[in-house]
Amino acid sequence: MKKQNVETIVLKNAKTGVAEKIQHECHNTGYGTKHFWKADAKFFELLSNFSAAESKVLAYILQETQPTKNKFVGAYKTIARKLNCDVVTVRNAVKKMQESDMLAKTEDERVWMINPRLLVKGDIYVQARLMSEYDTLLNRPLSDLLITDGDGNDPLFLPREYSTPESISNVKMNFFKVYDSFFRVVSGLGGKESLVLDFLVCAMQSGNNMYVGTMKKIAVNINSSKATVQRAMDSLADKGFVAMQLDGVWLINPSMVIKGNRSKEKVLMDKFILIQREYDEKRKARKNSKRKEADKEKAAA
Repeated sequence: MKKQNVETIVLKNAKTGVAEKIQHECHNTGYGTKHFWKADAKFFELLSNFSAAESKVLAYILQETQPTKNKFVGAYKTIARKLNCDVVTVRNAVKKMQESDMLAKTEDERVWMINPRLLVKGDIYVQARLMSEYDTLLNRPLSDLLITDGDGNDPLFLPREYSTPESISNVKMNFFKVYDSFFRVVSGLGGKESLVLDFLVCAMQSGNNMYVGTMKKIAVNINSSKATVQRAMDSLADKGFVAMQLDGVWLINPSMVIKGNRSKEKVLMDKFILIQREYDEKRKARKNSKRKEADKEKAAA
């Protein structure tokens, strides 16, 4: 059972000296696989920057990131050995993550920090502290607003987004809930497949994790061909990310990504499992039928 307590947070303007105390409810619990990441829509958009080989590196880094610190520890050679790939691929993937503002290097060359604006576990105050650390690593300017605990410990200047107590206390976080299993879906996806994934996530209905629309519509929106979208949907279905309920009606796996009321997750998951089973049987029957037709044509020739 989660233990909750209340901590005192002090927000102080370093220039004026004006301070405000906030009573903040926090959770004394470690982050496990059942705790979701809060992902910004920009995170899904950036996935298409990576090739199939590079996305394996990206997924590995995300899977191994420490949620309390948003940090990943690993050398290029170690990652390459773990993924059975070359060091050049690892370097290219990490470089793209840096160029996309997904990743920042720390003083330790083996330690990297994931941008908490894109992916984070914890509330707005946890995120704000991590944002401050991330911006400091990149030598970005911070605001004049200091955050400390009730005794003045661990002072940090908050990022530019939060220059007043009101700017942080009144913020409403808008995010997708992403679970660790989602990162396995990312692994091995090419750019076009990631474009389809991004479109599905951002276009899905928050109340039922459903996307309604034809593959042609997806193709038009991502500037691709229908055949490319079909291959991407097959790949995402193989990974357990989507299942087709009806023609043009797709369910996105709520155990991987969801937006909306968490109380609906079990109901949505039960429905997804049922639809996925039926869809997999249809796909299997379709493949067997095509194989038989091919065998007949081969025998006739």
